[in-house]
Amino acid sequence: MTHDEKWYRNFEGLKAYVAEHHHLPDKKKVENRGLLSWAKYQRKRIKAGALDEERTRLFLELMSSRSDEHTGGRRRKPWNGL
Repeated sequence: MTHDEKWYRNFEGLKAYVAEHHHLPDKKKVENRGLLSWAKYQRKRIKAGALDEERTRLFLELMSSRSDEHTGGRRRKPWNGL
């Protein structure tokens, strides 16, 4: 599997999770922790200017689609402002 295929597989997995739950995975649930770690790493890459324009756009669109409601006792972090 190429690096590009891996990125899009992770993106689609996170997209499906957000579509179903309307928020990012809970860090306390081991089965979804990989998706959360991947999302945090993408945010770090965007801040560093290391993620290409297309992937940045896709990722930020996904993050803006999350619910604005207070979820799981956690405060929603503003992904669009990075």
